Amino acid sequence: MNIDDWNVFPEVPQSFHETVRKTLDTQILNKTGRKKVMRKKYPIVIAAVVAALCVTAAAAYVIQWNGKLAEHFHADKQQQSELVSAGAVAPVDQTVTQNGVTVTAVQTLGDKNGVYMLFDVKAPEGVTLSENNAFEHIGIKMDGVRCSNCSGGFISDTDDNNSPTCAVNERYFELWLNNTERTNWKGKTITLDFTNLQADKGKLDFVTAVEGQWELSWTLSYMDETKTFEINKAYDMNGHEVLVKSIELSPLSMTLDLGGDGLKQLVDDSDFNQCGCLCTLSLTMRDGTALNNVIGPGGENFTGTSYTRTTSFDKVLDVGQVTGFTLTFPWEKANNTLTVTLP
Repeated sequence: MNIDDWNVFPEVPQSFHETVRKTLDTQILNKTGRKKVMRKKYPIVIAAVVAALCVTAAAAYVIQWNGKLAEHFHADKQQQSELVSAGAVAPVDQTVTQNGVTVTAVQTLGDKNGVYMLFDVKAPEGVTLSENNAFEHIGIKMDGVRCSNCSGGFISDTDDNNSPTCAVNERYFELWLNNTERTNWKGKTITLDFTNLQADKGKLDFVTAVEGQWELSWTLSYMDETKTFEINKAYDMNGHEVLVKSIELSPLSMTLDLGGDGLKQLVDDSDFNQCGCLCTLSLTMRDGTALNNVIGPGGENFTGTSYTRTTSFDKVLDVGQVTGFTLTFPWEKANNTLTVTLP
């Protein structure tokens, strides 16, 4: 961990020393103002003062966002502070080196729908890392159980801040782990296994640049606070009934639940291979603006009578500013949009 990422033991101000001195003086004065010896109680007072000092230091022990993480999610200072307090961001600082390649898990950000993981990869001198590099295989396990719903890669060349040091042999690497099954991962041990650093010769013709296996493991932590808006209202969608059950919103993700007798027909009409989802979603904000095409890592689940869609945002959302949302079903030729106002 970089010492710059943490504010562990701040300098104790002079006012604190004065408070300690006054506390001790008060405790050893009797009602007449005469000092008296209190050999047995005095250690208790000292312990209380030491405890107060520890609390003061602990209060200043604040997790600082990695600069790349804050930039990626467009998180301002207030949002960073709120998400730290909610437990959404967690430092990892796990490092492994093999054959001259060092992989460091820097920080995670997430909630119950998914976790974003930021890594720093440093290759040997003479090896240039770009967005076209990759690992041949990335294995992920949660308490020993394999997870497969993930996506990611090296940070794009279009990002100004794509490396912690601006060195050509060092670059940020990101992974999205999507919790489409809504499994409780909190407090479980996550293990990642990176195999063989590869380079692209062109047209996705990958060759191994550095052989190796880099394994990292830590206890996963994330935010599990979401706000649920119960809708339970039926809408007509081009002659098909759609029941909007609810939407869950957090600063980092959303979950949409639909039902209704016409849902199956809407699914049958859709080409998921082409559009990637049953419907597009736009969030309506309090100032009248709209966040269009809210699409991010996530997944859909259709059981025949219900449809659930989870999406992790790539930008921090101010949930308190959301007043409603609009769903558009692109495969319906007419009356294909419905607008919902949050209760």
